[in-house]
Amino acid sequence: MQKEEIIETLQKFGLTEYESKTYVTLSLLGPAKASEISKQAQVPQSKIYVTLESLMEKQLVEVSQERPKMFKAIAPSFVVKNLLEAKEEEFRSLKQKAFLITKLLRPIEADEEIVEGIWVQKVEKYMEILDRLVQMLRKAKKYVYDLTKSLPYSSKYREALLDCKERGVSLRLMAMSLDDREKLKWYLKNGIKVKLVEAKAHPRIVIVDGKEVAMRLDAKKPVFQSIWSQDPSFVGMIDSYLKNLWEGGDWVKL
Repeated sequence: MQKEEIIETLQKFGLTEYESKTYVTLSLLGPAKASEISKQAQVPQSKIYVTLESLMEKQLVEVSQERPKMFKAIAPSFVVKNLLEAKEEEFRSLKQKAFLITKLLRPIEADEEIVEGIWVQKVEKYMEILDRLVQMLRKAKKYVYDLTKSLPYSSKYREALLDCKERGVSLRLMAMSLDDREKLKWYLKNGIKVKLVEAKAHPRIVIVDGKEVAMRLDAKKPVFQSIWSQDPSFVGMIDSYLKNLWEGGDWVKL
């Protein structure tokens, strides 16, 4: 390792450029006067005494009581050990502060989430909308209403539905068409209630516990649009609408 590299490394430990140059020079010179140190370390004469004073406070340099004063570097093995321990302590402190920051500035948890208004999301991949629906299902506690053109067959979505079943969440799916009997078979086999509703054109709507709603709007590809809200008045209106639609739907059997 070259002298310049050692100086750069000491700076990473928290020493200033002048402190690093002075300490390295003094370690190589042995006991020396300030003027000599200044010359060899290329530290201005006007700065050398301040720099040496700072190094003494950091316990990196010793000074004799003779006249003129002689300065001596503390053994590098001791210095590096102390600098490393100080850096480790600084890192531990920083880690604790980082933990506190994540607690103080953490996103609001899903169960605590209070979001006003109605939000519109535009994405290029339908899976991004599906991820939102799956997230909603994962935190459902009481019931889910799902109005869809045809029964969803995504493995991720079906896993979320089965998770709801295991947690005792009531699932009510409404399809506008039943073009795939194999899909229907899976839902009925797993005890998920399905009804057929009459509607030629309708957005995909999922509502959870009467608290959160998502609607997928069939826009022209490649952009998919969805509306998401926890606004009480909007969610309440959609919740009532889906419950009435469910009551008027026809039970589906194989």
